[in-house]
Amino acid sequence: MTAHMPDMNDGRTSGRRKEPPLPGDRPKALRLSRQTGMVMGMIVILALLPLALGDSNYTMRLLVVSMIWGGVAIAWDLLLGYAGIFNLGQIGFFAIGAYTSAMLSENAGINPWWGLLAGAATGGIIAVLIGLPCLRLAGIYIALLTLAFYEVLAPLLTVGAAIGTGGKRGISPVTPYSIGGYTFSGSNQIPWYYLALGLFIVCLAVGFFAINSRFGTSFVALHDSESFAQSLGISRYKVSLLIVGLSGLMTGLMGAFYAHYTGVVSPRVLGLEVFIYLVIMVLLGGIGKFPGPAIGAFIIIFVNDWLREFDRWRLLIFGALVVIMVMLAPRGMMGAIDSVQAAVRRRRESRPVEPGAEETP
Repeated sequence: MTAHMPDMNDGRTSGRRKEPPLPGDRPKALRLSRQTGMVMGMIVILALLPLALGDSNYTMRLLVVSMIWGGVAIAWDLLLGYAGIFNLGQIGFFAIGAYTSAMLSENAGINPWWGLLAGAATGGIIAVLIGLPCLRLAGIYIALLTLAFYEVLAPLLTVGAAIGTGGKRGISPVTPYSIGGYTFSGSNQIPWYYLALGLFIVCLAVGFFAINSRFGTSFVALHDSESFAQSLGISRYKVSLLIVGLSGLMTGLMGAFYAHYTGVVSPRVLGLEVFIYLVIMVLLGGIGKFPGPAIGAFIIIFVNDWLREFDRWRLLIFGALVVIMVMLAPRGMMGAIDSVQAAVRRRRESRPVEPGAEETP
């Protein structure tokens, strides 16, 4: 019997101190595998759901709306959760994408498919233009300026009937998509569903690669330790401007699809209730916990629909549920999962080692 000699390269027995993580570093082996699994699981489940739901148009409609707002939640979380940019004008980019596509389709006679791309591009461009002055500031000042943009946009669209916004009534009806002679309609949700799924997958893919790429490490590093990141040559202004533009593009894309899916777009999309729902989606999923905000969108859409049975008590019950959620899981659903995993890991590591476990014959 000979004692097993410890490997000098084995971190558990060498006594070597673990180097502290740098700003922006994340446990990739754990985080990437979980993110990949959850994203792939969502895509597979959503792709197969129509087979189980059959011709349930109402449920399919809820799923389409959930995917629309799930994409917007992912885009906003890139700013709020990962880049640390307190942008309160995200719904404004959504409305701009919706109005751009609707106006091009109804006023200029442009094919709605081109309007989808135009809405995305316009959302990204406007986001960059708003970011040019805002990102030279920091913290609460960015929040105030973007909130001002959000508040001003609705009156501008209301008085902009001369340029084709439709004023208070908005634009209705908005031409649906058509392909190969087939026109999408509300009576058959399957084409809408898979188009929404395709756009949702685009948002998931963009969010995933943005977070886990070198670019993502740059804006996460700026969030964690701006002075250290800048000492490495990372430009806060340029990186922030890029992520703002990317987030605006994703949001404008979903806004353009929303206009043609619902068949109407009006200043009501900029209502406070819509903004609050988006905030709750991100909070429920977990700020900076991809793809938590997207999952939060599905939960909020379905819970809100279920609460419609309570009529005037709906908002009161919904608010109470949100308060309970924040108290029980202040870091959101994904944060709660992280806490459970950390507790299980600590429990495993604290188990006493049986005598002789380190020896081999």
